Amino acid sequence: MCSFVSMIEFTFNTDFILGNKKQISDWLYFLAKSEGFSIKNLHYNFVSAKKIQSINRQFLNHDYPTDVIAFDYCEDKELSGEVFVCQQIVEQNASDYLQTIENETLRVLCHALFHLCGHKDKNSKDLVVIRSAEDKAIATFHSTYK
Repeated sequence: MCSFVSMIEFTFNTDFILGNKKQISDWLYFLAKSEGFSIKNLHYNFVSAKKIQSINRQFLNHDYPTDVIAFDYCEDKELSGEVFVCQQIVEQNASDYLQTIENETLRVLCHALFHLCGHKDKNSKDLVVIRSAEDKAIATFHSTYK
């Protein structure tokens, strides 16, 4: 019988540290299950604006920093991926969109997970669907996992 360890990892390559990793991990497991997936290996890397811009340039041909990039290594219904988060951009977006830093951080974490589950955001119809899923997920975090 073959088994694997289900894992969510957080790596911090900046001054930012996520304080409630256990609650966030539990929430991400719940979200994956709600989407019909399990998590095999999900690695969130918090990086500088310079590093995420470099990743954008190298892999996506975009020469600017973004809040989040997800690389999908999923097989069937097992989520596996590497996510890069730029907290500096997340905090700027929180200010721009009049959100708390906590909510905007939660948004990018679940946004990446939803992408790995197959959600898209390239057109306005898809964007409405993923934003609605994010809003519901954030509300669930505050009501159940905080």
